[in-house]
This record gives sequence, C-alpha cells and structure tokens, in this order.
Amino acid sequence: MSSVSVYVVVEGPTERTFVRDVLAPAMSCQGVHLYPALIGGSGHKGGNIRFDRAKIDIRNFLRQQRDAYTSTMFDYFRLDTDWPGRTDVRRRVKSGATLRAREKAAILETAMQEALEKAYPDVDARRRFVPYIEMHEFEALLFSDARVLAEKAEIAVSQIDRILDECAEPEEIDDDPQKAPSRQIMALNNSYRKVATGKAITEAIGIPTLRRKCAHFDEWLRKLEGLAARTNTK
Repeated sequence: MSSVSVYVVVEGPTERTFVRDVLAPAMSCQGVHLYPALIGGSGHKGGNIRFDRAKIDIRNFLRQQRDAYTSTMFDYFRLDTDWPGRTDVRRRVKSGATLRAREKAAILETAMQEALEKAYPDVDARRRFVPYIEMHEFEALLFSDARVLAEKAEIAVSQIDRILDECAEPEEIDDDPQKAPSRQIMALNNSYRKVATGKAITEAIGIPTLRRKCAHFDEWLRKLEGLAARTNTK
C-alpha cells in the first residue's frame, strides 16, 4: 500500500495531542501519516487564529516538504474576523440565509485554498494543501457519544442529551461565545481540562464513531485517505 505524509498545522495543544495520539495511529492504517505542528511554533497557546500567521506556516511546510502534503485543524470559533471567507459567511447569515456547519466550512476552506494559491503560486497548493476548519471547535467531537462524554467529564448524561437535542448533531453546536461546545462543557463541570480530558474522551469514543457522527470531520479524513489512494494509482 502506498503512503503519504501530511503535516497538520493545528491551533493548540489539544489538537496537537489529538492528532498525534488518537488520529495519527488510526490513519496510518490507511497509509496516511500525520504530523501535527502548532501554528506559530511551540510557544503558541491557541486562540485568536490569524490567517496572516497561518499561511506562513502552511507555506513553509509546502516549500520544505515537497514530497508531502499540508493540512490544518483550526476552530471556526477562534478564527480572526479577517480570515478568508468569514466576510462571505457573515454576509449570507445577515441576509437571512441559514447555513449548516458544513456549508460554512466549505466557504472558508475554499477561500483558504484560493488565498494560498494566489499568495504562493510556487507550492502547488491546489494539489498539496487540504484545508480543514473544525465546526465549530474541537470539543464538538466529544459530543459524538453522550455516554462517554458524560462519564469522562463527570457530567449527567441527561445534560449532554439536552445540548444535542437543541443542535441535532455535534458539529451544529453553535459558535456563540456562550454556546460553544467547550463553554457548555465547562459550564457543567469547570474542572474539565481540554488537553488530557479531550484525548481520553476521543480515545474512548473511537475514530469510527467520530466519523459517523461528525460529517465534516469525516469529509476531511476521506480527502486525506484519497491522497494515499491517488499516490497508489500513479
């Protein structure tokens, strides 16, 4: 089986730990080897994700690793207001459009791709860059199994079910500052620790369930798997 290497520029330690310890082992079985790297380097704490900083890291990986691919894992909730596509999303919502999580993500990811292609025509971003925006943040994945989340986060499962009843599916949990997935978890148990608990919960849920319950997350992984399949046919 052919394999590919993918450098994933991530928002913070939570995503880095998830990619390294949970997602990478699962994807390696499909010939996709993931290597997470913090945006802005090891000192970055997460939050306030600016595209002018992100695109430099993405460019560097594309230039330095010519036989590899680059992807991202950033929270929609944390993106700077000047991020490519954000203005378009805000305009559509303001005009009365109801956008699903996957539709918002598609707008931003397409705009990211176009911005990279325009800024750095020498790195073949159209073929080698696979943008991914988490909807609406990493903690949405944890709602893929209410029982596991309730047990690991020490929250009543009925409270998790109530949140899911309002949103129908994990990736639709809102990006409102008070309704973001992590804020809702911490409101129910303020001892929740993003990195350690997030890893434990996603490990217990398992990648197959995360993919089944989170359609946009699954789309991203399908694209990455497609890179290996494409390499295999050359």
